[in-house]
Amino acid sequence: MSFKSSLTGFIAGTALVTSLGFVPGGAFADTLSDVLVKAYQLSPTLETARAGLRSTDEGVAQARAAQRPTVSGSASANIAASDSNNWNLQDNYSLGLNSSLTIFDGGQNAFGVESARNLVSAGRNDLRSAEQGVLLDAVSAYMDVRRDMRFVSLAKNNVMVLSEQVRAARDRFEVGEVTRTDVSLAEARQAQANANLASSQGQLRASSETFRAVVGVAPNNLQPPPPLPNLPATLSQAEQIAVREHPALASARFTEIAADYDVKRARAAQGPSATLSGGLSYSANTGRDGDSTTGANVGVSGSLPIYQGGRLSSLVRQAEANLARRKSEVQSTARSVRQNTATAWSNLDVARATIVAAKEEIRAAQVAFDGVREEATLGARTTLDVLDREQELRDAQFSLASAERDVYVAGFNLLSAMGLLNVEYLGLGVTPYDPDLNYQRVQNAPYSTKRGSTLDRIKGRYQRVE
Repeated sequence: MSFKSSLTGFIAGTALVTSLGFVPGGAFADTLSDVLVKAYQLSPTLETARAGLRSTDEGVAQARAAQRPTVSGSASANIAASDSNNWNLQDNYSLGLNSSLTIFDGGQNAFGVESARNLVSAGRNDLRSAEQGVLLDAVSAYMDVRRDMRFVSLAKNNVMVLSEQVRAARDRFEVGEVTRTDVSLAEARQAQANANLASSQGQLRASSETFRAVVGVAPNNLQPPPPLPNLPATLSQAEQIAVREHPALASARFTEIAADYDVKRARAAQGPSATLSGGLSYSANTGRDGDSTTGANVGVSGSLPIYQGGRLSSLVRQAEANLARRKSEVQSTARSVRQNTATAWSNLDVARATIVAAKEEIRAAQVAFDGVREEATLGARTTLDVLDREQELRDAQFSLASAERDVYVAGFNLLSAMGLLNVEYLGLGVTPYDPDLNYQRVQNAPYSTKRGSTLDRIKGRYQRVE
C-alpha cells in the first residue's frame, strides 16, 4: 500500500465509526473525525492566527499604496480688518487640491511590495503550523480521555478482584487456613486499589477538562479511533517529506526572501528619486474689491541624498544583518524539522515495541496469576503470592493501555513532523479556511468591496461557538 493511499483506510475507518456513532439509549457518540472538525472550527488559537494573517495581508496593500498617486485637499477661511480699508471686516476663503506621484525611486516601492507579499506567504505557513498544533492537541486529548477511561475500568475491576480476595482470606481465616496477617495483607491491597481508583477517576476528570479546553466541548462517549494512516516505510522517506512539506521550514524560506527584498529596498533608498506633482487652487475675499483667483500647477522634482548623518548606510547594514539572520534561521529550522521527524519516528518505534512487550507480559502474568491463585487454594502459595501476581497483571494491563495511546499519538506526531497534519490530507470533509479570500479583497483595495461581504459570510462559519 502506498503512503498516500493509506488515507483511504483512515477515512473509511472514520466513516465506519461514524456509522456506529449511536449507542444504546440514543446517546450520540463522538468519533475522532468529529472531534478534529470541532477543534478546527472552534479553536480560539486558530482564530487568533487567522486574524494575525489578515493583519499581515494589509502590508501588501500599504506597500502598493506607495506606488500610487496621493491626493489631498485643503480649505481655509478667515476674517480680517485693517486701517487701510477703514477697519472694514473682510472675509477670505481659499481651496486647494494637490496630488503627487513618485515616478522614480530606484525600485524602493516595488521591492517593498515583494517583501510584503513574501511575508504574507510566510504568514500562511505559520497558520498551517498553528493548524497542525491544534489538530495534534485534539488527537492527544482524545486518546488521553480514552486511555484514562480504560484506566478507570481497570481500576474498578481491580477493586472487585481484591474485594473477592479479602472475602476469601476472611473465609479461610475463619477455618484456620490462613493467619490474621494474610487477611490484613489483602485488606491493605484493597485499600490501595480504592486509592488507585480514586486517582484514576481524578486523572480522567483532568484529561476531560483538557479535552474541553482543546476541542471546545466536553468529551461525549468517545469511540475507538480509526486505523492510523499508513506511514512512510523508512526514516529517510519521512525526512524527505518533512523537508518538502513542513510549514515552519516554508515560512522560514519566505521570510528569508522578504529580507532579501528589504536589503534591495534599503540600497535603493541611497539613490535618486523623482516625483510628479500638480495642484489646483482657488481663493476669494468679500472685501470692497471682491477679488478671486484660480490657479493650477504641474511640476517634476528630484532629490538625491548626499548626507544624512549615516542613517541610510546604517539601514543597509541593518537589513543585511537581518538577511544573514534569516538565512541561518532557514538552516536551523531545517535541522529542527529533521530532528523532530527522527524523534517522532523513534517514539513510534518505542511505543510499538512496548505494545508487543505489554501483550506478552499480560499473557504471562495472567497465567501466573491463575496458577498461583489455584495453588493458594491448595495451601501451596501464600496470600501475598496471590496479591503480588495480581499486582503484576494489573500493571501490565495499565502499560498496554498507555502504549496503545502512545502509538496512536506518536503516529500523528510523525504526520505533524512531516507537515501533513491538516484537514485536507486527513480528508475530514470540512471546508478549510481560505486565506486567499481576504488577501484578494485587500491587496488592491483601500475600502470594502463586494468580495469583502462574501468573506464576512464565509468567515462566520469559523466563529467560536460559546
